[in-house]
Amino acid sequence: MEDRPTAPSKATLNKEVLIENPPSPMSEEQRGEVAERVEGAVELVKEGDLVLIDYVIKVKETGELIETTIRDVAEKEGLEVSSRFEPKLAIPGRGYMLKAFEEQLIGMAAGEEKRFEIPPEKAFGPRDPSKVRVIPIRRLKDVEGPITVGSRIIVDGKEGIVRSIGSGRVQVDFNPYLAGKTLDCYVKVVKILSDKNEKIKALIHNRIPDVDVEKFGITVTESSVTIEVPEEAMLLPGIQVAKRALAREIMEHINSVEKVVFIETIRKEQARS
Repeated sequence: MEDRPTAPSKATLNKEVLIENPPSPMSEEQRGEVAERVEGAVELVKEGDLVLIDYVIKVKETGELIETTIRDVAEKEGLEVSSRFEPKLAIPGRGYMLKAFEEQLIGMAAGEEKRFEIPPEKAFGPRDPSKVRVIPIRRLKDVEGPITVGSRIIVDGKEGIVRSIGSGRVQVDFNPYLAGKTLDCYVKVVKILSDKNEKIKALIHNRIPDVDVEKFGITVTESSVTIEVPEEAMLLPGIQVAKRALAREIMEHINSVEKVVFIETIRKEQARS
């Protein structure tokens, strides 16, 4: 989970029912049985591993769903489900999600589930009363959209939430939306990636999610990775920035890779269009 100062309008990043009846994570006995069956062969998540996870993150105090990779959970909350729902790539220790969340992945096995809480000080920080301001409503005449309790408005370049309106004044809270909130989290390790091609595909999909990863050609040698970029990806806004970030991640997370080459091919018929 990435650090986010505001609550999303839809679930994401982004197979269990945490809404009313959360699944019970593996008991100690069950975990012991799994360990016994594959004693000495269990691969556990360690820092720097590329891991695919399903998760649900809610506000403990209110039960509000903040983020999930699971469509069923989003549908039960009545959230918009037009976005992609699939396991998300996490790399413990690399800041892809909250540090406290990534730390919980360490030592888990593929298929293992866990439920835990993240206190405010390890999530989005405590709520700061000094960031709550009372503003005369006349000063907000240029604010876009209606000003109602609960609406988000931009004042002096900062986003705040309207907490109350009265006597010609508006109370606006400029704290991050999740400041002071305890996060109730569920996570399941879907897969620990070990194959080079799997890792590269996961990194590509994480950076360029709008193009089917199978459309990218991938050639791996001992010290280099060559990626053939499909035409539809070449036209995406921000693709050059995404490619640079992707190359850096591949060289960081794939052992012995010293060079990443991108091939973009424009054919005669494409050049004419």
